[in-house]
Amino acid sequence: MPELTNFSIAHWIETTPEVVWNAYTTPEIFAQFFSPVGLSVPLDSVVLDARPGGRFECTMVVDETGEEYVNAGTYLEVNEPNFFSCSEQGMQLISNQTFTASGTGTLIEVLQTNIPIEFVGPGVEDAFRSTWVKLGNVLGVATEPR
Repeated sequence: MPELTNFSIAHWIETTPEVVWNAYTTPEIFAQFFSPVGLSVPLDSVVLDARPGGRFECTMVVDETGEEYVNAGTYLEVNEPNFFSCSEQGMQLISNQTFTASGTGTLIEVLQTNIPIEFVGPGVEDAFRSTWVKLGNVLGVATEPR
């Protein structure tokens, strides 16, 4: 049985929780930001059925090689516009995303549980943060680590 761990990270973005929610649940916006720098998500690979039991799916493509990584799972809990939780297909991993109003923006918090330890190596934090910088660029707003 693989060794499992947890991972948490937070980032602030200068917009409302409703706008962040919309970005995470609208395929045309989601495809533009939901991958670290150096990877992309083809729009036709995105499925976002944000309701309990609904499907979550996207394919991340390494820009240089074309290598593909499918992210697929099921929404477990949904509380629009502040929270959703997803399971990852074929894994015990649970990803919780929280969007909380904070000052003039939104604090995005991610807590992932039951992650195979080899998935939480160097560069994971930078990969997450690069997606939020991309989101800020798509929305035309500032972001900062928290």
